[in-house]
Amino acid sequence: MRIYDINQTDGTVINPAGREASADPMRQTPRIPAGATDIEPPATGEHEAARWAGGNWEVVPDYRGHVYYTDDGERHEITDLGIEPPADALDEAPPAPLADVAENKKREVESALASELAAGMPYTMPDGTEDVIQTRPQDEPNLLGLAIEARDLRDSGETDAVQELRTRSNAVYSMTPQQMIDATDAAKAFKKAQLKKSWLLKKDIADALAAEDRAALDAITW
Repeated sequence: MRIYDINQTDGTVINPAGREASADPMRQTPRIPAGATDIEPPATGEHEAARWAGGNWEVVPDYRGHVYYTDDGERHEITDLGIEPPADALDEAPPAPLADVAENKKREVESALASELAAGMPYTMPDGTEDVIQTRPQDEPNLLGLAIEARDLRDSGETDAVQELRTRSNAVYSMTPQQMIDATDAAKAFKKAQLKKSWLLKKDIADALAAEDRAALDAITW
């Protein structure tokens, strides 16, 4: 006798081909153990499974593991037998609204700007050393103070290296007032250029959004 074992978790057949029943040791007749049946399960197609219904098999939808999306972009995964994806389900997440894409792009630009300023400006120091002048927002008051002091010293006729600039490497460089003016002016120009770049990119984002041009929005990068 051929018997079919039933999965106790979900009621499906463990092996659709079944197995030969072992013989009862006393009667030497085929024995059907608990959790099995001698009723052959029906054939099933794609996304179908045979499930034991207590006295017979029933064919039920089997989309377990199937992922679909609703039109609001929410992701769903089917984990149980007997559940089908809705008729209007999407196989892929729908495109994000253009306004959301534009906001994400603006955040990307702002993050890139902050990263550029945090990285600082490469600069050749008076002694020829390649180093980096820090241009973070918290560095601006210090650079401004050094620039003001340098102009006052220069105007008073000072030409010796009486000022000091600490860089990202934590090195301290002695500078003349004019060298300090050159360094702080360069840092100011560097920051101004990064800000200008961010403003132009944000304008590109606004223009693409107004034109409802998704491709143009997607192409905008720092």
